[in-house]
Amino acid sequence: NGLQPGHEEDEVVAHLLQPKKGDGDAAEFIRLVADYYRGKGGNEASASNNATASAITKAYEKMRALADAGKAPPDSSIMINMMAVHDQCREISFSGDPDKDWTTMREMLEGGPCPKLREIGPETRSVRLLGRGTQLRQALSQDWRSFGQYRNALAIVRDAFVQEHFSNRARPEHGISVMNMHKAKGKQFDEVILFEGFPRRVGRKIVSNSDRFVRGNLRENIATDNRQNFRVSVTRAKTKTTILTPKDDPCVLLLPE
Repeated sequence: NGLQPGHEEDEVVAHLLQPKKGDGDAAEFIRLVADYYRGKGGNEASASNNATASAITKAYEKMRALADAGKAPPDSSIMINMMAVHDQCREISFSGDPDKDWTTMREMLEGGPCPKLREIGPETRSVRLLGRGTQLRQALSQDWRSFGQYRNALAIVRDAFVQEHFSNRARPEHGISVMNMHKAKGKQFDEVILFEGFPRRVGRKIVSNSDRFVRGNLRENIATDNRQNFRVSVTRAKTKTTILTPKDDPCVLLLPE
């Protein structure tokens, strides 16, 4: 289908450039890392990459559950090193030079103790869009001048790749395309089918609820990005959109306020 490569790796870096946003910051970071592995390889995304994404999400959910019970994650948890790198990145003081700050963050990921994050650093493609005079650099620089921080780095990076997509005049999609929500941006299809996973239950109790449009399918986890991604995905269709969501635990974005 000629799908354009994803830029989930760039979104991980962009998120870390933004100021920390409360208790949901680490959850958003984990979601973006998992998205990177789900989108890795484009149309050829492997079962092992999807399994890695699920393992990262489940390890984070387990860490949160243990924390609520006053317990630490086991030493074997992938979250030990992953969250250590996240916390180190959150201690960095930026210069206001997008190219320099982006490179610093990439080096933090590449040089840290987490193998899964070490893989992301070299994959980032925004470096080539950060040259002097480029739209991305100008937008990030303006963000810094306006707020003294990269307050909107994630939105700016996403917009830069949408603009790049249109400037490349990518051919319309043909046949059936399978992609995550981020890859659908800037594209149009005759029909769109949105699918999310099912909760895993023991008895009647939900014990795992990954692969949902909203983390854990909990109303309190609804963020602006969730609504925006959902809206963009729905509006990719020219004639028809179908949303497949579990009947016994429907997507919270579809429920009345």
